Amino acid sequence: MIFICEKNQSQLRYWISRIYSLATVLLTSENSSLVVTLVYHYDHLVSYVRHHFGDRHFAQDVVHDVCIALIERPPQQVVHTPLAFLQHLLKHRAIDRCRNDQVQQRHIADMQATAISFSTHDGAHMLHFKQRLAELITIIEQLPARQRQVFLLHRLHQMPQQEIADELGISRNMVTQHFGKAIATIQRAWGVSL
Repeated sequence: MIFICEKNQSQLRYWISRIYSLATVLLTSENSSLVVTLVYHYDHLVSYVRHHFGDRHFAQDVVHDVCIALIERPPQQVVHTPLAFLQHLLKHRAIDRCRNDQVQQRHIADMQATAISFSTHDGAHMLHFKQRLAELITIIEQLPARQRQVFLLHRLHQMPQQEIADELGISRNMVTQHFGKAIATIQRAWGVSL
């Protein structure tokens, strides 16, 4: 006879209830056919992503991401061709992951280049850099509120001007004007061309 300690029994009960609730959600969902199709065609779907993107581990990660997304947020409408729908989702998720990886690699490379350039400069250069940065921050903080908001959203958060217009409830033309005025003020006050 096998004895299970009380702590392991509670963990076992917890996991059994989690699996049961997950199975209930999957089986009662209108689009459970998507998850069933994904499980049944798992190897084919991994091969499909691998064929387009080349790496098996990457392909498995993409398939797992889509599976989790389907469980957490199933489509609102019934999908009539689940395999084609899954291939479409997988392709777009893989493209998103590739883009995200490229952005991260560029960011890491930029940080490494900045670290190398900082390590090669002496203390006077570092002090000058910090002073110039503090000047820039002061100039940006002194901009009129709307100009500052548009400038930070566009330059710092990389938002397109149309998104900024939608976010702030103003026209795209007003966004362009605010951004232009902010750039002109910063260039004049900081003495640097942006």
